[in-house]
Amino acid sequence: MKTALTVLLACLLVSCSSAPERAKSPELPRPVDTVLRVASEPPSHALNIGIRVFEANEAEGTSLYGAQKQVLSVEKRYVPYQLKKTLDRSGYFGAVRVMPREDLSAELNITGRLIESDGVVLKFSIKAEDAAGRIWLDRIYQDGATGEDYSKDPDYNKDPFHGLYNQVANDLVEVLRLRSEPELQTLLDIATVVYGRSLSEEAFGRYLKETEEGLVLVGLPALTDPAFVRVQRIRDSEYLFADSIDAHYESLQRQVGQTYAWWQHYSYELIMGNRRLETIDATRGATSGSWYSLERVYKTYQESKMNEDALRELTESFDRETEPTVTEIAGKVVQLHGTLDFQVDEWRRLLRQAWQQETAL
Repeated sequence: MKTALTVLLACLLVSCSSAPERAKSPELPRPVDTVLRVASEPPSHALNIGIRVFEANEAEGTSLYGAQKQVLSVEKRYVPYQLKKTLDRSGYFGAVRVMPREDLSAELNITGRLIESDGVVLKFSIKAEDAAGRIWLDRIYQDGATGEDYSKDPDYNKDPFHGLYNQVANDLVEVLRLRSEPELQTLLDIATVVYGRSLSEEAFGRYLKETEEGLVLVGLPALTDPAFVRVQRIRDSEYLFADSIDAHYESLQRQVGQTYAWWQHYSYELIMGNRRLETIDATRGATSGSWYSLERVYKTYQESKMNEDALRELTESFDRETEPTVTEIAGKVVQLHGTLDFQVDEWRRLLRQAWQQETAL
């Protein structure tokens, strides 16, 4: 085995020295060191936020050194939850939940797409849109890690890209602070009517008007309107359901968090080790320094692959064995089984069924 490894390393070094010209690695983005802005008191108009599980550019988001789809499967759910925790810490918003679908009960929904994530760079796009259809954010964020971020044993509670999440949260707070209290109250009302419209266009569609700038509220049902009372009760059930789904993603983070933190650590070491190899003077051949560097890179690669395999097993287990969600609709306890995507679809069906039954009565 040792001989085979020696031959492999020698072949790699020879190929390095015989290459006429090597493409330079791209410059790393500057580290983001943003401090989170924290509210001094609870918000007077607490907007709930739904963060949908991210999508991913698999061609760009896959690590150059072999991070496979199982890592992306973790990150598409892990990164949104890191953002959720940051928004919670800011104290400027109401309930913040991660969902596999758009959160119909939220005043503000966030969608994202992973562009690059390999332990060295984290890059993603963020779009935040409120219930009226107005865009709060639509931009790309990126951050570069440094050796200092990985100077100690990994701890998933201390994310190397925490500054980036702080920046997203601060940008949302900036937009929030531009909204007057009457505007925020109107948004809360619009979100309620939009939720009602998702159950019955006939009963609630007339209270909203479509414009180029988004939805405009043209009226509100009376507080004693039976349809409005039913919507409020069903929406309360929606909140409980969304909390239960969000708890599943919290459980996933606890399960995979430390393994993912080690994967980030090894991926960083692997990529930076290869960058150091690129600086070896090919005309000197296999110097002792280059042998040591290459052996270290190979060992780091092995460790990285072991963590990828562990992540795959953990996420497959999570998808396969997601605990049932126990919640309530109109005073009846229901239990939902299957993947979280399936549970949300089944929940929507039960909501429509509950609405139709109550309306018929």
